[in-house]
Amino acid sequence: MPKIPLYLKTERNMPRPPDPEYYLLAKNGLFLCRNHRFFRSDVRTPRAPKWLLEHESRCRLDLPQVERHTLEIIVGFFGRVFELHGSEAIVLLLWNQQKRRYRILVPEQEATVRESASGLRSALDVSYKIPLSLPPGELLVGDLHCHAGGDAYSSATDREDEYYRDGFHGVVGRIQSEPPRFHLEFIVDGVRFGMDFKSLFKGYQRRWKKVPQRWLDRVKVKVERSHSTINQPYVMSGVGNGPRFG
Repeated sequence: MPKIPLYLKTERNMPRPPDPEYYLLAKNGLFLCRNHRFFRSDVRTPRAPKWLLEHESRCRLDLPQVERHTLEIIVGFFGRVFELHGSEAIVLLLWNQQKRRYRILVPEQEATVRESASGLRSALDVSYKIPLSLPPGELLVGDLHCHAGGDAYSSATDREDEYYRDGFHGVVGRIQSEPPRFHLEFIVDGVRFGMDFKSLFKGYQRRWKKVPQRWLDRVKVKVERSHSTINQPYVMSGVGNGPRFG
């Protein structure tokens, strides 16, 4: 049985193909078209041509690996923020095309925590702004953010914020533990692909104890105080404008 041909509509007034039957793929969908003796029809159809084979979303990564010391200082930064504020934090990773290495960028950020009457804190979220411009030759390729004492996974807020941001997105959880927990995903055109630790990092031994003070100065904390003496549970949610992680 001959295959029904498939055409692409690339011009508004393109000539009509002479085939008795053909498929036309347009911006608003797929159409099954007929040139009959008594009529000519174009009907939208959900059925793809039977001779096409199935395909599925996939992504093969060729990312340069992040050096061990780079990850260890990032975890050290997250740990220090948690010690000071009990909050989340975020870093961006830039790729320098000339030097062929990653650079850590700590953006200005505001973390929100809930504090009970007894002084115990639980992390809520962190918000920040992506730089409008980057130095020439540098690309924003991903980010890592910390869930403070919570587990490492992509929350509903994370998924919403990262939908249109191609690149890798990592979560560091259980920051009070050594080592902490890691969760990695790569996003392309809104589709998430799982990553294992070795696909991005060269390794991890122990966090750095000393981190740049200028990084810590970029973390502002908003405290929501509770009148209850019961310690509030760890909550993941998003507030404020711009990208949020929680």
